[in-house]
Amino acid sequence: MHSKLDDAFSRAVFFYDDAGAHPTNWSRSVCAGLAEQNFDEVPYRVPQLLEPSTLIEVAQRHAIGVDELEFFSYPMDGPVTKVKWLADMLEWAPPVQKLSLAQCLAASCRYRYANQVLTKIPYEALFPDQRVTFHLTRFAIQNRLEMTTSHQQDFTALKALLQAQRMPPSRVLDVCSQAIVWKLKGDSIDDELNKWFIDAGEKAARQIASSDAPVDLVSLSSFYRGLAMVPAARGDVATTRQYMLLAEEYADAVIRGEKGASIPAREARKTVYESKLKEMLYVARDIESARQVADELIAYDPHWSISYHEAAEIEVKDQQWQRALQRYQQAYDIGFPRVTYSQYMIGACHQQMGNFDQALAAFKDTLSLDTTNISAGVAGYEVALQHLPEQLPFFRSCIDRWQADGILPDEYRGLVQ
Repeated sequence: MHSKLDDAFSRAVFFYDDAGAHPTNWSRSVCAGLAEQNFDEVPYRVPQLLEPSTLIEVAQRHAIGVDELEFFSYPMDGPVTKVKWLADMLEWAPPVQKLSLAQCLAASCRYRYANQVLTKIPYEALFPDQRVTFHLTRFAIQNRLEMTTSHQQDFTALKALLQAQRMPPSRVLDVCSQAIVWKLKGDSIDDELNKWFIDAGEKAARQIASSDAPVDLVSLSSFYRGLAMVPAARGDVATTRQYMLLAEEYADAVIRGEKGASIPAREARKTVYESKLKEMLYVARDIESARQVADELIAYDPHWSISYHEAAEIEVKDQQWQRALQRYQQAYDIGFPRVTYSQYMIGACHQQMGNFDQALAAFKDTLSLDTTNISAGVAGYEVALQHLPEQLPFFRSCIDRWQADGILPDEYRGLVQ
């Protein structure tokens, strides 16, 4: 393993240590979640759950096997030692500590390890609020690992728990937000169950609409941001804006409060920027307003590569390839997360601009980061076929290998003649 871990993202993944260059709200959240926890309370604060490939990128960058990184088989010190100790003592840990450990592991993209821990939790020994956390955690982990596309079972159990137990309205909103968002993102629950969560969420929101408690304000903002996706999906500009204004209002209220500098408060505001950008781009179809929101989003968390991807998406939509290339290059220069995606999109922009040599170089670099990146291999093959046939053998060999390994999607079979 490379001994030099000097960026905040890597230190968060390896050590849960809030140090290093270019900290982000995500890296701070991973570290603060552990610092604030004794593993005896739920819910454990979990940041945005990134793709499992994140761990692969970090392991590759630092010359360590992904299994070694996921299961803590490397020299360590600092906060991570607490996690490793509990993982080693798992057989004797009470159920709530196992549950918190699973969330802690998921926070740093260790989803396979988190899933192993989750399967060892005796569900019948959990209290009602712990069961809510269990189902939300299992849903999140299985979603990230793509173990199933339907999460009807977990959300049906969550509905039953919310009906049978008296939960704080903010907790109800957190559950409802997840249900609504993932109904729209992945059709994870059926229409009837989705309607129940929308109704339950609106009822809970009315109960705390005038609250000034930070936990309520953050949950209200998250709920209305999720609810705005419902009218957005049917192109209802006015209702989408109405809900987004409420999301912004509650996020701004928590920022103005005494805990305005807290990570949950900042995350609430950042996610509102992200949703507003999508609203302006795809619902209002206002490119200039979307660009303005993108600038605000980047200024708010300037070392977060995904924000530059969001900004680049605007330029792709507007077919401004040079501007898109600049944003993707900025994301790549920052690094984690989604380095491979940044590199691939640099190639895609060059392809659109007619810079075929640079496009193929970027696609090759993408494949050096991820040897199974089929998008880069197919794009490179098609560019080489049309413009630079002398480079065909490299991309042909990739596609042949994937076909032999059985991982090439059906639509690309027969591509190579």
